Amino acid sequence: MSKLVISFPKSGRTWLRYGLHLAGCDSISFEHDGFEYNDGAKPPLNFDLAKRRGQYAGVDRIIYIERGTHDTIVSLFHQITGRFNDFFGYPCTISEFLRDPYFGVENLIRFQLMWRELASDLPVLTIRYEEMSENYAEVLQKVSVHFKLGLSGEISKQIARKTTFEAMKKVELERSFGQPWLQPRMGAPKVRIGRVGGYHEALSTVDIAFIDTTMQRLGIKQAI
Repeated sequence: MSKLVISFPKSGRTWLRYGLHLAGCDSISFEHDGFEYNDGAKPPLNFDLAKRRGQYAGVDRIIYIERGTHDTIVSLFHQITGRFNDFFGYPCTISEFLRDPYFGVENLIRFQLMWRELASDLPVLTIRYEEMSENYAEVLQKVSVHFKLGLSGEISKQIARKTTFEAMKKVELERSFGQPWLQPRMGAPKVRIGRVGGYHEALSTVDIAFIDTTMQRLGIKQAI
């Protein structure tokens, strides 16, 4: 396993994955590091740093994708109650979801903290969802350099034009892409909104304050 992309669910993995597919780079592995949230049995979440250092020691290059905590947890809620409704049948509100001991924001923050620490020990390039939103072509160039893919700046710009949310949503709804990771499931789309800061429309001021307080308590800042 020479090239690996790690991310918490709903952090932008599909966005980068689709771009790399268009570039003909399909040999890269994509993982959620045991945090797939697609098993109704709810297997325990593992935060073992030492185990991961050993597990990923043989990987030549890793990219870690991180997205703003607030937007990520809102998007995860929609995935659990939409695309993965058959796995969980989650009956609660988004406010309850934030505080859920299994799905909630504390475990997301712990994951982010864990991978920020691992990024200092392993051959990791950290990229952010917000950076992809601002300049996808530039981020793709960083990925190309880290993974030694040899993509030109012009190719990255061409791919960026094909990976806008409007373009990807069209591909998904037309079911013109053959992989399940860019197709509707349970009547819910993979490409939903994707707007940076969209959480303001989904969360109450009380819930935003709860996330902010949890971040402060666990000692994490929003940006890397």
